[in-house]
Amino acid sequence: MLNLALVALLSGSLLTGSTDDDCKKERTCDKEQTQATVEFSDVERSIIITERSLDDERSIVNDTYAFGRSARSSPIKLWLEYAMGGVDNIYDQSGNELPLPFGAGTGEVNATRLSGGLQFNVVNTSSFAFGVGGEVTVAKDKFESVGGGGASVESSFGLQNVKIFGSVRGRVAGIHGGYILDLADDPTESNPVTTTDMRDAIVVGADFDYPSERYRLFGGVDAYLLQDPDVSTSERGGETPAGADEDDTRIMIATMGAGLRFAVFELGAALIIRAQLDQGLDGFSGGHHGSIAPYLKVSPASLPVSLFVKGAVLSEYTDYGYAIGGGNDIQAGLGFTAGLTVGFE
Repeated sequence: MLNLALVALLSGSLLTGSTDDDCKKERTCDKEQTQATVEFSDVERSIIITERSLDDERSIVNDTYAFGRSARSSPIKLWLEYAMGGVDNIYDQSGNELPLPFGAGTGEVNATRLSGGLQFNVVNTSSFAFGVGGEVTVAKDKFESVGGGGASVESSFGLQNVKIFGSVRGRVAGIHGGYILDLADDPTESNPVTTTDMRDAIVVGADFDYPSERYRLFGGVDAYLLQDPDVSTSERGGETPAGADEDDTRIMIATMGAGLRFAVFELGAALIIRAQLDQGLDGFSGGHHGSIAPYLKVSPASLPVSLFVKGAVLSEYTDYGYAIGGGNDIQAGLGFTAGLTVGFE
C-alpha cells in the first residue's frame, strides 16, 4: 500500500508540475501581462492624441488662418481683431512700382480695421461639423498727400460690411460659403472716400488643415462673385469700356501656409495670392497681388482665450500681407492685425 501511495504522489507531481515552476510561470505571466498593459496604454494614448488632432476643424481660411485650429470640443467660436496699415505705392500693368496717385501729385493711404465674429456649430461630431456664423467689420481709410501741403481726405470710421457664412467640414477638409453685405457710406462730393467698392458679394470656397501636434499645413481657395454696384463706374469718375460688364467682376484668393507649434506658441506664415479677374485698380482690366503674412499665436494655459498677431491687414475681401509682387493693384506696405479668439487651439 505504501508503494502505491508513493507512485500516486510522484505521478501527481509529474502531471501538475512543481510549486516553484508554478511561481516562476506566474511571475512570467504577470510580467508579460504588465508589459502588454503598458504597450496597450502607449497605443491607446497615441490613438487619443491622433483623434484629438483629427477632431480639429477650421473656419474660412482666407481670414482665419492666424487663429490656429478651431477646436471641435468648443461648438462656439468668437474672435475680435484690430488692424492698422498703410500703402504708398501701386503696381502698374507691367508690375512696376509707382507712387500712389493722389490729387495732382502722390500720396499715401492709412487703413484702420476693427472686426468681430462668431461661429456656432449646429452639428458637432468627431468626424463631421456644420456651422453657421457672421462677422462685422468697421473700417476707416485716410488719404494724405506726400509733399503737397498736407492735404487729406478720409472716410468715416463706420460699418464696412457684414459677412454671413456657413461651413461644412470633415476631419481635415471642408467647404464654405456666404454673403457679404456692403454697409459702407456712399461717396459724396464733400467726402468722396469710401472703404468699399459699393458692392455686395457672394463667397464660396474650400479649405484644408492637416492635423499634427507639432506643425500645421493649411490652405484654401475662395471665389468672390461681386454683385451689382450701388454706384456705377461712371458715377465713380470712370467709363465702362465697350464690351465690358462691370456686374461680372470676380476675385479669386488662394491661401497656403504652414506653422510650427511649440509649448504655448504657434509661429507660421501664409502665402496669399489675389487675382481680380475683370476690374483691377484702374477699374477696367484685371489685377493680381502676392503677399506673405507671418503670424504668431499664443495660447496661455491659464486663460480661456488665444492671442495672435499677423503681418497683414484686411482690405475689403481679403488680407494683404507684405507684398512680393503684383500688377494693376496696390503694393501692400507695413501693417499688422492683433486680436484674441475663443474656441481655437
